[in-house]
Amino acid sequence: MTIQQLSKEIGIGVDTLRIWERRYGCPLPERDTRGHRSYSAQQAEALRVVVKLQSFGIRPAKIFALDDQARQELLAQHLGQALPLDSELQRLVAELPPDQVGRVMQERLQQLGLSEFVHRFAVPLLQTLDRGWTEGWVSIAREHLVADRLQELLKARLTPLPQGDSRPRMLFLTLSGERHKLGLLLAAALFHDQGIDCLLVNDELPLTEVPTLAAELQVAAVALSFSAHYSTRQAKQDLASLRRSVDSKIKLLAGGFALRDGVRLQNLIICTELEQIPQLCRQYFRPEAVK
Repeated sequence: MTIQQLSKEIGIGVDTLRIWERRYGCPLPERDTRGHRSYSAQQAEALRVVVKLQSFGIRPAKIFALDDQARQELLAQHLGQALPLDSELQRLVAELPPDQVGRVMQERLQQLGLSEFVHRFAVPLLQTLDRGWTEGWVSIAREHLVADRLQELLKARLTPLPQGDSRPRMLFLTLSGERHKLGLLLAAALFHDQGIDCLLVNDELPLTEVPTLAAELQVAAVALSFSAHYSTRQAKQDLASLRRSVDSKIKLLAGGFALRDGVRLQNLIICTELEQIPQLCRQYFRPEAVK
C-alpha cells in the first residue's frame, strides 16, 4: 500500500509517518523504481499497536525503543487493566448484520435520550470498537461500518435552531491533519442537548479559513479537537495562531489527548472530559454570557 493508504488505514497523518521513519526508523518502506514508498499489511498491523499504545499516553520515543514482541506485551498489560467488555456492545460491533447496527443504535437513543446515549452507549461503543480493532477481532471495514452509523445518527440530531433564535452558536471543526472526528461529534451532540446551536464542518479545514468562517457565521465559539495522533506542539501553535487571527470576542474551545498538558491563551477554554460540558454551558454559553 502507498503511504496515503497506510495513513488512512491506521489514522495517522502522512507527515507523522515520515517523521517516525526519519526519527525512529519505523515504518521502513520498500521503494519502487521511482522511489515511491510501499508498505505491507504486516507493517500496518505493527503500527496499529503503536497507535493504541499512544492512546494510553505512552510517548512514541518509548514505544519505538521496544521491539515488536515487547510492544505486544506492553499493550496486553494495558488491555488487561481495561474494563471487561460489554457483551451487548461486543455483539453489535462484531456480529450484528449491517442493516441491524443502525436500528439498534436508534432504539438505544430513543430509550436513553441524547445525553445519556452519548455517555452510556456511544462512548463505551467506541472503546469496544477500539479494543476490537487493536486485538484483531474487528476488521477495518467493520470498524468503519459501525462508526459511520454512529456518526450518521448523531449528525441527524444536530438540527439548526430556528432563524432569529438568540441562543449561542458554536462552530465545531477539525484542522487539516486531524483525522479523528468522533470525539468532536460527541461533544457537539452534548452541547446541542444543552440548547446550543451547533454547526459541524465535516471536512478538515486549513487554519487560514477558520477566522473568516467564524465571522461569517457569527458564532460565539469555535470548538476544535486534537487527538493523540496530532502533534502536541503543532496543536498549541495552531491554537495560538487562531487566537491571534479569530475575533477576540469569539471563544476557542479545545480538547483532545494532544492537549493533555494544557495550554493557556486568552478566551481559550480547555475541555478534557465530556462530563464538563453542562458546567461549561452554564459558565460560558448562557445568552447573557456571550454578548
